[in-house]
Amino acid sequence: MRAFPVRLPSGVRYWTVLDEDLTVVTHANAFLRHVRLGRDGSELTTRSYAGSIALFLHYCRRTGRDWLAGMRRLGLFIT
Repeated sequence: MRAFPVRLPSGVRYWTVLDEDLTVVTHANAFLRHVRLGRDGSELTTRSYAGSIALFLHYCRRTGRDWLAGMRRLGLFIT
């Protein structure tokens, strides 16, 4: 998992998360696009969020959980 910049045709940029196959992680992308475009967050905010989400999703994959199960065990990730 890794954070990756996206440039829209309008010139607006935001960051998203790609998996190991360089495929966009759909749920993460929808959230980050909403932060940038729907809530008028800055590009740097989405960069920070994308890095954190990528780290969390990497943790979920290494522990054999999908991201929803990982959210239920978020305390384990934090500690």
